Amino acid sequence: MRPPAAKPLVSTSSSSYNQHEPRPENPLLLLASSRAAKLSLGCPLLDRLLSGGLPAASVTEIAGESASGKTQLCLQLALLAPLSPLSSSSLFLCSDLPFPLRRLRLLAPKSHPDLLDHVFVAAVHSPSDLLSLLSRAQHHLSHPTHSPHRLPTRVILLDSIASLFRADFDASPADLKRRSGLFFKISAKLKELAYRHQCVVVVTNQVVDVVEGNTGNTMAWSSGRQVSPALGLSWANCVNTRLFLTREVGSDGGSTRRHMKVAFAPHLPERTCEFVIRRDGVFGVEPAQR
Repeated sequence: MRPPAAKPLVSTSSSSYNQHEPRPENPLLLLASSRAAKLSLGCPLLDRLLSGGLPAASVTEIAGESASGKTQLCLQLALLAPLSPLSSSSLFLCSDLPFPLRRLRLLAPKSHPDLLDHVFVAAVHSPSDLLSLLSRAQHHLSHPTHSPHRLPTRVILLDSIASLFRADFDASPADLKRRSGLFFKISAKLKELAYRHQCVVVVTNQVVDVVEGNTGNTMAWSSGRQVSPALGLSWANCVNTRLFLTREVGSDGGSTRRHMKVAFAPHLPERTCEFVIRRDGVFGVEPAQR
């Protein structure tokens, strides 16, 4: 039985890479990304990795295995949006239900409890639900509500794209073609929102094991496995920037080291920063601190 339709937007106040990675689809975005407004990650070290933060007018993918920190980063970005130069509300499209409301509230600083008023959440159950919600978001952004208490929405977070394609698709040529068509429709709508309204768009993605050979897609080692972002090359060519989160679990099974790697971007070199997840958020680690 199909899950219920997506609900209306509601406030929440109650390792090494393969050399044949896909490159960003439009190298001319280099200059635009360098000048675009950026959303800070809330940590100077992570912002330095990204030359100031995540750029507006661009689609950024954060890929990684389960518990690598993807959702934590999205929650942190949602709370930082009102405090950033964007002075923005955020739209959080959640397909990995239930939405982690308790964690969001824990991350909200006690000095700014009103930040939760600027995070709007919608459940997404399928690719068609997502396209419908993005169309509604397009209308909302094109006809903003003029209120001194309502910030414009310029941050869109989708967690995660892979969850929407777990079912209803098999490996037949017809289904692969249909799936690729949906990728392009979704990415076209995300990019339209990003470019037309100068939004920061972030999409999380899961990973799959690399079974054999060179897939041509981004690959990295995480938790002792060679993995690659889900959905293959078709989806890889739909995003402007890819960040890859990886984990290394110590031999004792207790210590975990995490890294954020720039897999590809039109405005950044490939580089890495170690980070930790604490009760109060996600923060980079200087090499000398280890």
